[in-house]
Amino acid sequence: MNNIAMSHAHIPEPLVPKLEWLVASDGHRIPCRHWPVEAPRGVVHIVHGMSEHSGCYEDVALTLNAAGLSVMAHDHRCHGKSVSLADLGNSSRLQHWAGVCHDMAIVNADLHRRYPNLPLTVLGHSMGSFIAQDFAQHYPDQLNVLLLEGSNFEAPWFTTAASWMAGFEIWRMGENGRSPLIHALSFGAFNKTIRNPRTAFDWITREPSFVDSYIADPMCGFQLSNGYWRDFLKGLSNLYRPTSIQRMRSDLPVYLFAGDKDPVGHMGKGVEKLALAMKNAGLRDVTLRLYPDARHDILHETNRDEVVTDMLSWLKRHLG
Repeated sequence: MNNIAMSHAHIPEPLVPKLEWLVASDGHRIPCRHWPVEAPRGVVHIVHGMSEHSGCYEDVALTLNAAGLSVMAHDHRCHGKSVSLADLGNSSRLQHWAGVCHDMAIVNADLHRRYPNLPLTVLGHSMGSFIAQDFAQHYPDQLNVLLLEGSNFEAPWFTTAASWMAGFEIWRMGENGRSPLIHALSFGAFNKTIRNPRTAFDWITREPSFVDSYIADPMCGFQLSNGYWRDFLKGLSNLYRPTSIQRMRSDLPVYLFAGDKDPVGHMGKGVEKLALAMKNAGLRDVTLRLYPDARHDILHETNRDEVVTDMLSWLKRHLG
């Protein structure tokens, strides 16, 4: 997945990122990829999405490096190098949603230690955008800018009901069962928006080479356990309560960017609802950018140069 290069800037030759490990209080080891630059202007913490891993963002990291920004990305629990290939998506004592959210604070604290006095940007994609928002709600003073790619808003009653359904599937199939019903209503439903799809993952992007590399990557495209889905959906039901959004700092700059053909964001409608919910909660600097015909992962879309140019331009205005 790391062979997609962006031509937006003069990007240095691809470097092997430093793979480092942080240890959580419960003993879990957090895999972190670090792309540093000399004399950085700031630091970006990339938060990857569901059924992928931090290595999927090496091209994005190198582009941010070319803009003078150091980058860190970590693998969530149940994902990437956090577990063996056989255990991807499984829940256990150390692999669970609560730990996913808790790890954000650990990585954030490490970045503040490495880069004191530099502005810190959190960039979350898809599920990572929800994790990033949860972090901004619980640690509002620990980030300067929030970038949310491919996000969405769902009414709390809906995600609560969906978590009950996942609970039923746990009763029926077990904590680490894989429910065909949950898959059909999530990843399986997304591709139905694509006319004559070439693969089961065409909903991610119009860029066929990226889709092919995603499919070929053994750490991508796996199904999450019923237990993970239940806890994830419970987390979403709390995330979008008005009182939760109000915990975010009112002066936090937020940049929402998505494709208007992204099924995760209900073809842009869910992202518009998210922007409105944030503004209604008192956030004063919320920017929304929807790209015509683009799908879910717009950092790896056919118009990614435009997307990155816009993102960096907005970021430069807010970081100085």
